[in-house]
Amino acid sequence: MKLKHFQFNPFGVNSFVISNHLGDAILIDPSVSDSKERAALENYIKENHLKVCHSLCTHLHLDHVLGNRFVESTYGVKTKAHEKDEFLLHLQTEQSRLYGLDFEEAAPTTIDYIDEKTVIEIPTIKLAVIHVPGHSPGGCGFYLKDCPTSGYFNGNAIDEFPPLLFSGDILFAGGMGRTDIYGGNYHQLVKGIQEKLFSLPKETLVLPGHGTFTTIQNESLHF
Repeated sequence: MKLKHFQFNPFGVNSFVISNHLGDAILIDPSVSDSKERAALENYIKENHLKVCHSLCTHLHLDHVLGNRFVESTYGVKTKAHEKDEFLLHLQTEQSRLYGLDFEEAAPTTIDYIDEKTVIEIPTIKLAVIHVPGHSPGGCGFYLKDCPTSGYFNGNAIDEFPPLLFSGDILFAGGMGRTDIYGGNYHQLVKGIQEKLFSLPKETLVLPGHGTFTTIQNESLHF
């Protein structure tokens, strides 16, 4: 398995490409916002001879939908996200005004729905969907429990991957996502983190939507 991390757009979104030995790939929050970032993602995919099979969005706030229309038009892969966040696709202009920003690319107009019954899969890699509302109504994490034993993380050899949680804006190093915009709910978010995320193995590596990486063990000390 190969795991590549990018940081894209003015919001500093952590974007990820997971690929297997066959060259099949899953994109998580491919939030490119300009031609330079699009080229960086496209070059990595081309240089590693990858076939994009899935494009996942942890949630549909403005900063995380950037790039999804590019992925759809370039690789023919539709964005997958939770239905409860679909209303946010129609609020991109309002979200842009909120942050005083203007972006080149509109959000996708439709998505493929996912929920906790959905399994995102390519050979040897299987992601479970964990729905944790509170930062947004449809916020999801993607959990890879059974990682291939070895591989590469940003080009560095890894002897053994721990379980991985791509937590979006649900859980960060030292905190959680904000709950004061677009369908946020503080109590829902805290409850979901405590019940669904802190039940994962303590050694799980948390790869959040922004900022530094952490572990379930570290974050369980903050709640």
